[in-house]
Amino acid sequence: MEFYKTKQFSCEITGHMNLNYFEALKSETEHSQDVEQQFPEPLKEPVLRKVQFSTVSRIDTLVDQLHESFKSDFYPGEHVTAILAGGDRVEAVIREKTMFPELRYANGDIQRKGFSRYTVKIINRGEEEAQIDNEHLIRDKKTFTKHMLRSFIKNTVSREPWTGAPWLVKEEYATRFKIPQNVPTHLQRASTTAERKAAQARRKQQSSAAGLSVDALTNGSSSPPGPVEIRPAPKSHKSKTQQAMKMSKLLQDSRTGSPSVSGSPWASSPGGTPDGSIQKLNFKALVKAEPTPPPPPPPPKPIKYPIEDLDLPPNENALRPKLRYLSSIATTTVDRQSAESGVSSAAENVPTDAQALTLKTNGIDEEKTSFYLSTWVFLNIYCEPFLLDSFTFDDYVQALQFNSEDVDCELFVEIHCTLLKALVNEQGTVQVQLPEPEEEDEEEEEEEEEEEEGNEEKEAEEGSGDSVAANGAKMEGLSLSQKASDKEKKYRADELFAEGDSWIQRLKARQFKDGGWQAIIVGILHQLSWDFRYSKDTEPILSYLVPPEIEPSFETVKQRYTVMDCNLKVMVIHLLARLTHETRTVRDYMEECSEEMTKHRKEKIEHQRNRKQLLEELKALEDDRKILLPENTPKSPSKEPEVRAPSTDEDGDVTMNGTEMDIDDASDDEAARARRRGGDRANERKRKRVEEKAKAEAAAKIPKTTKQFQKVIKSIDLVKAKIAKEEEAIVTIDEDLRQADCARFKLMGYDRYWNKYWWFERNGMPFGGLPDSSTAQSGYANAMVWIQGPSEDERKGFLEEEAGTKWAADQDGDVNMNGHTDRLTVLQRQAREENGTTLTSPTQYGFISSPEDFESLLSFFDIRGVREKKLKATFETFKEHILSGMRNREKYLATSVAAAADNDDGKNGGRSTRNKQFFDPGVWRCLQWRNESAIEEMDHTHYNHPQPKKMKKKQQEGKNVPLNRQGKPISRQGERYNF
Repeated sequence: MEFYKTKQFSCEITGHMNLNYFEALKSETEHSQDVEQQFPEPLKEPVLRKVQFSTVSRIDTLVDQLHESFKSDFYPGEHVTAILAGGDRVEAVIREKTMFPELRYANGDIQRKGFSRYTVKIINRGEEEAQIDNEHLIRDKKTFTKHMLRSFIKNTVSREPWTGAPWLVKEEYATRFKIPQNVPTHLQRASTTAERKAAQARRKQQSSAAGLSVDALTNGSSSPPGPVEIRPAPKSHKSKTQQAMKMSKLLQDSRTGSPSVSGSPWASSPGGTPDGSIQKLNFKALVKAEPTPPPPPPPPKPIKYPIEDLDLPPNENALRPKLRYLSSIATTTVDRQSAESGVSSAAENVPTDAQALTLKTNGIDEEKTSFYLSTWVFLNIYCEPFLLDSFTFDDYVQALQFNSEDVDCELFVEIHCTLLKALVNEQGTVQVQLPEPEEEDEEEEEEEEEEEEGNEEKEAEEGSGDSVAANGAKMEGLSLSQKASDKEKKYRADELFAEGDSWIQRLKARQFKDGGWQAIIVGILHQLSWDFRYSKDTEPILSYLVPPEIEPSFETVKQRYTVMDCNLKVMVIHLLARLTHETRTVRDYMEECSEEMTKHRKEKIEHQRNRKQLLEELKALEDDRKILLPENTPKSPSKEPEVRAPSTDEDGDVTMNGTEMDIDDASDDEAARARRRGGDRANERKRKRVEEKAKAEAAAKIPKTTKQFQKVIKSIDLVKAKIAKEEEAIVTIDEDLRQADCARFKLMGYDRYWNKYWWFERNGMPFGGLPDSSTAQSGYANAMVWIQGPSEDERKGFLEEEAGTKWAADQDGDVNMNGHTDRLTVLQRQAREENGTTLTSPTQYGFISSPEDFESLLSFFDIRGVREKKLKATFETFKEHILSGMRNREKYLATSVAAAADNDDGKNGGRSTRNKQFFDPGVWRCLQWRNESAIEEMDHTHYNHPQPKKMKKKQQEGKNVPLNRQGKPISRQGERYNF
């Protein structure tokens, strides 16, 4: 009993294991009943007859064969779905089945494939029947599945556990369906075993015979010579030519005494003839079967692009156009040699306009390029809340380089004033959190004062000589400490507002004139220097504006700020923009843009929904038009017969169809034809009346169709107009969404070497800047494609570390460049393909500004790479705007270059009046800019902010009355009494 309780039994139907005998018996009983009920009854007998005596060893293979065989074969009594001639699907029951065999021609070609035709009875239609072939019958997928077929076979069929055993239907099912149970003789185990033993004996006999033939060949014999018996070689995988070549080689080696057959008696026989003692020669023993060569490797799978960009082979002709750098742009600048010698000399030695208008390098630090770009982008994206007109990048760079004490660049001044106004409102509230100075503990100060007093009393009690020496030492120590403090002090910004209002009060009152805004900047930078995050950037600026050797004042700060280096100026704007980004002015604008984008998205969804409905309506109208089109198609015009003019020969005779007739005869025929025209005209009029009547009757029959067709045509035109209107609205909303997306600037993409590509007009601003700005005629805003170098992690991880392990190679492992084969690392390939302008750090920027270079850049990109495919697709989206901006930039800059050339030739030279400079606005484009946005909104610029009027105090003359702080009497009693 313990044996039946062990967990070693399994269910034969479900395959569940780790069951005891009783659990397995219960599972088999339950599932066999389920299979018996669910499996279609009409299919049981055909399936079992197909399985009986089958020798397929694996049940999975047997199930697949049965399922494929019965999938399109049906039997009487089955419930199926029939597809009628009209396409209707109805439930039916198969009543009869007729099978038609396959027919073949005499040459063996198939004349007709075998098929079956079924007579089905349609359910729920009374006695209605139909004749349907097997292609129009469908069996319910749930009633005949591989899983159900497998369970049915396991439940009804068994197989003995020996190799080659056939499948046998169980006795109860064989008796039930009258299936023969006598196993054929060739499938019985005894016959199969005897056959297997006989095959083994034949193989053993053949091997022994081969061994005897080899022994006879090697050992020799004294038997009389006889003919050489050559047995036919067994079938081999090799061709007959190869076998013949192998045999001839062996015979040749044996005749020449080759050691290929060791101990052969042929070598010792005279004349090289074989020894007569050999009676039989078995070449099968001599020719050893060579091992079958391994099958050739499968061909490599085709590459599915896009792939990693650096996995693509390099192209010798694909070179990126050379980049230009901001530091190498030739601009019109003022000579700053005088600025280095001091402020006072700078004001006196400023060259005239004719001398200044020379093209020279601009002196921009390449490491500061990112600050020029980031500040320009920030000011142009948020120009609306700042009430600032948009401006081009070239004018911005030129404004930072403009140095003059007599002429103010409005663009440069308005940028500073609008950023300062955003930091402190008119109520005097600071809109951003600034660092505060560290306050010393009052108790520590009191203790230090007490210690100093005690030291002074002790020194006074000492002798006069000692006191003199001590005082001398003390004075010397004070002088040394004072020198050390002066040496450590790098600027005197704290002394600028020592007397008078602080920078916050002056900024509240908007006191920007007479060096006011420059002094306010000094106060802000001085307060920022208390924070270690800003001290590194503020220290060089403050050291230049308020150096320790010059007494700080508003005038000196203004003079020094005017001639300050452009790299320090852009750092000031960068720090102000960094603070302004945290103010409510910018945050409110970002929230407003976010709400506006949400609104636009909802509108876009509504327009897209309307467009979809209109497209469906248009499709329906097009179908109606196609239906009505044949009846309204005009008939093609009939081809009129060609009328050939009669030709005349040299004698004046008329030639018709190769015959000649006299002109007089022709005139007689015409006269006769004129006499017959009376009757012809009457017949012609009658014929026309009949045709017009037929046309009228035909027109009366089809007026409705024609009107309906014209109505459909008008409806189609109307719907197309509505669709175009919806599409136009979607395009407008997309543009509004692009301009309102100001929270984060979008990157164009990466190239194969992980360089970043930027086009700073992509989002957050209109193409070309504000359309109503003072410099809108330029037609562009930035118009340059900027390339930024990879980050340190990207360069180290993807380029440097891969350089020694990953070779830029083609499929053969080599790179064919310039007619010879080289092996290139990633860095070497980068240096070659980037045309000598490689960017190695994220602080390095290069740009492309000409349409030709931009087209070359697009052709350089390989769309088979993942990154460059996306990058090129993005550029293609904005290609027209980029090219238009580049062309407009070339025209805009050409005017200033031409003006500079004219001034150099003396045609329009600069002039000066009493040491005042004159600058040509045609050359200095930044001087043409005006802040029209602020003037339109406030009637004044940010710099010319009106000052509040001071209220005069009321004077109480002749009265000795005490006044309060407002200048009013303390009480009414003061009017009656004199105190």
